[in-house]
Amino acid sequence: MWTRRSNDDLDLKEIGGPRQFIYRDLNVATNKFSNVIGRGAFGVVCRGSLGGYEVAVKTLINGRKDFIAEISSIGGVKHENLVRLIGWCRQNRFNIVDFIFWWRHDQKNKLFLVYELVSNGNLAKRLHEGVLEWTTRFIIIKDIANALLYLHEECHPYILHRDIKSDNILLDNNFNAKLADFGLSRIADPDNNIVKTTAHGTKGYIDPLCMRDATIEFDRSSDMYSFGMVLLVVACTQGTSREQVWQLYQDKSLLQAADDNLRGQYDETQMERVLILGLCCSRLDDATKRPTIRQALAFLEHGGPMPGLESLINPRSNL
Repeated sequence: MWTRRSNDDLDLKEIGGPRQFIYRDLNVATNKFSNVIGRGAFGVVCRGSLGGYEVAVKTLINGRKDFIAEISSIGGVKHENLVRLIGWCRQNRFNIVDFIFWWRHDQKNKLFLVYELVSNGNLAKRLHEGVLEWTTRFIIIKDIANALLYLHEECHPYILHRDIKSDNILLDNNFNAKLADFGLSRIADPDNNIVKTTAHGTKGYIDPLCMRDATIEFDRSSDMYSFGMVLLVVACTQGTSREQVWQLYQDKSLLQAADDNLRGQYDETQMERVLILGLCCSRLDDATKRPTIRQALAFLEHGGPMPGLESLINPRSNL
């Protein structure tokens, strides 16, 4: 069973990795937090420079829970397709014991996370602008698949992201993709595979099977649903629904779902694989029939049989 630690039992010494900054340094680095480059449900992000290194400083809105989720999940992990967490800060610096029990103090004190700066915008913005050619899109898809492979299968215990969406996929100047925003992530208890919690995530990307009750169970298949929806967003014309893609698949006209902005300039085999994989990952009849991220990567790169693909012929089990 996945568990949440209480406010009383989290020891940041167990986390390691990210360094603690003092508020004064972040204030100077960001020119008093004046260079805002992003806003979201979890906070405001400002651009800054620390020791000649370009950084993104996130001021958390929702407080300690999101702060702890990000520190504990990505504080000790390193992968080229994950945004690197450099450090953290609390506005009024004090010792680690005070930090752990910060809720006993002024809860208006701000919390900050310091990341490497990934300066070329996010995938959602780039797709909206219609400027990404297919070869770049396909590389981005594989980048995020590799990030998930690391989180799901190479981290022990494994990590669920729980908010995979195009807005949380950042691009560097070479259009390499990095998965960001771990405010909803959870680290698995090594003895179990699921977590019971309240539904979180972003509508359109969150697994509908996680939204049926006040409490739900997350596992790797929940992230795979979100990944599948990202695949369809990357491949299809803006506004195309999963149901429309499914109908085209039924009609053996799947490539008609391809983004009009590509003007037919794409590898048909790759496009077909991405669309089929998007449908398989986002199936709604049985989450256990969704592919694992390792199976998904193999299918993207080599094609071949996709586990559970045969049962997609029944539309009522998937719409």
